[in-house]
Amino acid sequence: MNSHEDEVGVFVSRAGWSGADRTPIAGDLSARRYSRLVNGEGRTAILMEAGPHEFASTSAFVSIAEWLRNVGLSAPSIFAQEMKKGLLLLEDFGDDKVSIRISKNAEFLTEFIHKACEALLVIRSETAPSLPKPTADDLVSATTLVDDWYPDADTAALDDCRLVLAPLIDELLTETRTVSLRDFHSDNTIWLPARKGPAQLGLLDFQDAFVVHPAYDLMSMLTDARTDIPSHMIDQGIEIYAAQSGDDLSRLRQAVAVLGFQRNLRILGIFARAARRDGKRQHLPAIPRVFRYLDWCVSHEGLSELRVPFQSALPRTLRASEFGLRHE
Repeated sequence: MNSHEDEVGVFVSRAGWSGADRTPIAGDLSARRYSRLVNGEGRTAILMEAGPHEFASTSAFVSIAEWLRNVGLSAPSIFAQEMKKGLLLLEDFGDDKVSIRISKNAEFLTEFIHKACEALLVIRSETAPSLPKPTADDLVSATTLVDDWYPDADTAALDDCRLVLAPLIDELLTETRTVSLRDFHSDNTIWLPARKGPAQLGLLDFQDAFVVHPAYDLMSMLTDARTDIPSHMIDQGIEIYAAQSGDDLSRLRQAVAVLGFQRNLRILGIFARAARRDGKRQHLPAIPRVFRYLDWCVSHEGLSELRVPFQSALPRTLRASEFGLRHE
């Protein structure tokens, strides 16, 4: 047993879970590892191993989880923590992912959107804790991942896109900001039917939260790379949120389109990097869906100047072999 396993064993034992069975849970693209612990009484917990190099994100996870619980939402309780070693023992929300429910019953998407909008409006109504506040330059610069990793990306065309995008984001950031969980979507939410109201959504993966325009998480939910959200449901979701928030519908649509273009362009870069640098190709089949969301974004009249450069910026018909490992 290596030293890390020794540390994990000591941590689990001190937390009162000595002898518990441990079963790995499939992760996503991060370096964090998750396991489900089951003790002799049948109780369960989630072990998160982030490592000491992830101290900042582990600390952020703990503090944001506490903030979310304090405002009445469902974030995992922290049973035990060893922050310097990146170890957490968390409440287990189970396996009833919203994304899986939607895949089995498309009609559940409407219920999820309503519930998610309620949760986002709870977050919006609360005073934000101390979190990063990205500038327009920060958000635009984050899209350069696609230049670096997407095969045959046309950097000149992408730069033309960013010249249009930057002032649109800058204008949005002059408006009221709120907490964004940043990766708020159906694959990061667990359905908890025994709870009430927006607390029925068990929230996960929020350690990268920041403070940004309120439409960011709405956009993240409605242009979810891992779950197919039809265009008419994107429109319906914006209408549901606007009806509850009182936001001007046309301005909200533009905000979702602007932020959706930024985020989905970056996601293409993330998926390409995962495949080419790390050999993780599981998200390549989602790339056509991401392009569909990008097309929806540029179809908005406020983003018309993006349409021509975007059409030539990235090839859409690539074989998986073109995302082969790239060694730097």
